[in-house]
Amino acid sequence: MSPERLEKVLRDFNFTYDTLVAGILTKTGVPLAIQANVEVEKEHFATMAATLMGSTEVIYRGLGLSSPEQVLVRSRDGIMLVLNLDRNAFFVALGREGCVLEEKAEEASQALRRVLEPLRPLEKFAV
Repeated sequence: MSPERLEKVLRDFNFTYDTLVAGILTKTGVPLAIQANVEVEKEHFATMAATLMGSTEVIYRGLGLSSPEQVLVRSRDGIMLVLNLDRNAFFVALGREGCVLEEKAEEASQALRRVLEPLRPLEKFAV
């Protein structure tokens, strides 16, 4: 799958689940692909999302638990879904309160995993 196809997958995800931004990032914070419906500083967004994912992994390991497959963060007016894709990459999407992702986070994560399965390993998309 080409990087262009990967970007189309993210655009389709944003459209289907009414999200503001969706991206596939390395765990070190390098954006492999990001599609946004709002202005966003891609490198900053990627770094902060990687920090969040890395922190949850450290917390889980510290408690003797396996790394989280999914992290769901809710605020008063938004929702963020983070999916662990493989050992070096993860997916993140962020939407406003009331977006389809809020009600269908589990469906969205399963659908995305099915679409992205052929991309493993995702490191080949690093820029």
